[in-house]
Amino acid sequence: MSSSPKVHLNKQKNYTSNNSIKLQGYFLLLLLFGSLSFGYGQTEKPKDSLWFKEGKVSVLLNQATFGEWLGGGTNNFNGIVNLDYKIQRTQEQWDWTTTLDASLGFTKTESSAFYKKTVDHLELNSVLARVGERPWGFSTSFNLKSQWIAGYAFSEGDSGQEISTQTTAIFSPLYARIGVGYTYKKSRSFSLQVEPLAGRLIHVAEQFTKDLAVGETYFGVGPNQQARWELGFSIAAQGKWPILPNVILVNKLNLISNYLEDFKNFDFDYTLGIDMKINNYLAAQFEIQLVYDDNALAKIQTRQVFGVSIGFSF
Repeated sequence: MSSSPKVHLNKQKNYTSNNSIKLQGYFLLLLLFGSLSFGYGQTEKPKDSLWFKEGKVSVLLNQATFGEWLGGGTNNFNGIVNLDYKIQRTQEQWDWTTTLDASLGFTKTESSAFYKKTVDHLELNSVLARVGERPWGFSTSFNLKSQWIAGYAFSEGDSGQEISTQTTAIFSPLYARIGVGYTYKKSRSFSLQVEPLAGRLIHVAEQFTKDLAVGETYFGVGPNQQARWELGFSIAAQGKWPILPNVILVNKLNLISNYLEDFKNFDFDYTLGIDMKINNYLAAQFEIQLVYDDNALAKIQTRQVFGVSIGFSF
C-alpha cells in the first residue's frame, strides 16, 4: 500500500545455532512419540441456548528413511499441529463470535543441520454485531495475526556450510486491526463484515529496523521505528458449506485498503480449505492460502498444505 522501497531482510545477523532451533527440535521430539498421524475433533453442545462452542485439534506426522537405497532419497521428518476453535454467544439482538486459528509445523532433512518451519500461523478474530430480524446490522471487529516463533532464511556460507539468517520473530511482524461498520449474518455458516472505518497497526521488533538505511522498510516500518499505523476500508468474509457428504468447503477472505496511501491498492489474505471426513478414523484436509501485502513483498505469496490423519472424535 506504500510506494516506498520494499522490505529488506538481509540486514540481520547470521546464526548457525540458536535457542529457537533447539526449541524446534524439542517440539519434534514430542511429536515423535505420537502415532504416524493423529487427529482429534470435538463439538461441544451448548449448556444453554446462548452459547455455541466447537473446536478441532489435529497432528500430522510424516517420516521417510532410506538405507542403501539405490533409487536415491533423503531421510526426512515432518510434523504439523493445527488448532481451530470457535465460541459464539447470541442474546436477543446481539451476536458475539470469536475464532482462533493456529498452526505450527517443522521439517528436518538429513542434508540440513536445521529444523525448518513449514507452517507458523496465529490468528484471532472477534466480531460483535447487532442483528435482529434483518441479516444486516451494526458491528465492530478485532483481528490479530502473527506467528509463534522466529523465522529464518537459509543460505550457503563461503565454506559450503548452511547458514540461517533470522528474518522474523514472535509478534514481529504483528498485524492488529479494529474496525466499525456493518455485518451480514444469516446463519453460523457465513458472515460478511464491511467496515468503512478500520485502523491497522503493524508492529515489528527494533532489531529488524535499527540497521535499515534511509528509504528502506521492514514490512512497511521505517528505520529505527517499531510501528506503522494505517486507516482504511476493510472487508472480511468467512464461510463453511457442505459440498458432498462429509466434505466441507471453507473460505476466508480479508481485504484492506489504506486511505492515507494508495487507496486503490488492496492488501488481501485469502484461504481456501477442504475438510474431508473419510470415516470415524480417517480424515484429510487441503488448504491453499494467497497473500498480497506490498509493504512486505510486491508479489502474491502462496502456501499449500495437504494432510491425511488417523484419529478419532467424540
